[in-house]
Parts: sequence; structure tokens; C-alpha cells
Amino acid sequence: MLSTTSEQINNLNQLNEELENYFSNTIIPQIFVDAKLILRKFTPPAMKQFNLKADFIGKPLEEIKENFRFPTIIDNIKTVIATGKILEKEIQTTDMRWFQMNVLPYLIRKENITNGVIITFVDINSRIRDLNEQEKMLAEHELLLDTIAHDIKNPLLALSLSVQMMKNLPARSLE
Repeated sequence: MLSTTSEQINNLNQLNEELENYFSNTIIPQIFVDAKLILRKFTPPAMKQFNLKADFIGKPLEEIKENFRFPTIIDNIKTVIATGKILEKEIQTTDMRWFQMNVLPYLIRKENITNGVIITFVDINSRIRDLNEQEKMLAEHELLLDTIAHDIKNPLLALSLSVQMMKNLPARSLE
């Protein structure tokens, strides 16, 4: 029996080591929050991006929510925990960067319950920048088209008035 328990502990330690290795080498900001809204773990990019500290682990998210510049993050987490459905939103951080925030339920499959969430943040700054540039170009094109239409309209109006006046002149005989 002792070898089984010892073997199980070794297996758990190995799994924990693999999980720790995964977290420390993940390049995407990820945050793990349990069903009681306690911060359980975060990746190094999340630590850097959201100014998180190791001693935040085990604290209620309510105490550190200002690090996210997203006022409804706690409500969104509660919704995902209650519904078990994925939530995706675009958010902006305190350093004015944009992220696609994906809040995914953390499931305990054997019991079929949601025991928290995993929040992943994908950098979308380049996409937002591209959209802004496209909107700016569209506005410039609309202005150009308005200017061209205005510039063409005036000579056409003058020509139209001249033709109308010529139609109203009495016909001259070629004598």
C-alpha cells in the first residue's frame, strides 16, 4: 500500500511539474480564477502585462481588478461560471493595448461542474491599428469623392444653364 501511495505522490508531483513548466513557458497571458473568484495562477506574460505579483495568488480578484482596466471582468467571470459558456470580448489594458479576452469555463468533467475560469488574452493591437487605418482611408476617400463631385457639379451646372439659354433664344435665319 505504501508503494501505491508513494507512487501516486510521485505521479502527482510529475504532473504538477509538467503543469508548472507549461505555465512558465507559455507566451500568451493567461489567468486562472476559481469559482470563488480567487486568483489561482497566471502565466509570466500575464504577470508582465497586468502588473501581477506572485503574492496575488490566493487573493480575491476583487482586490486586484484595477490591474485589468476592464470594469465588468468580475461580472463576466461570474456569467461564464454560471452558464458554462465561453465569453469573448475586446478589452483595453491600462497601458492602452488591445486584447481579445476569452473567458473559458474550467470544467471538472467527472462532476460536470464549472469550478472557475481560464482567461486568455490575445494581443490584437495590430488588428485595431489596421482597422483604424482603414477607417481613416475610407474617410479620406469619401472626402475625395465629395470634392470631385463638387468640382464636377459646378462646371456641369454652368454648361447646363448655357444649353438651356441657347434653347430659349429665338432661331435666327441664315439670310
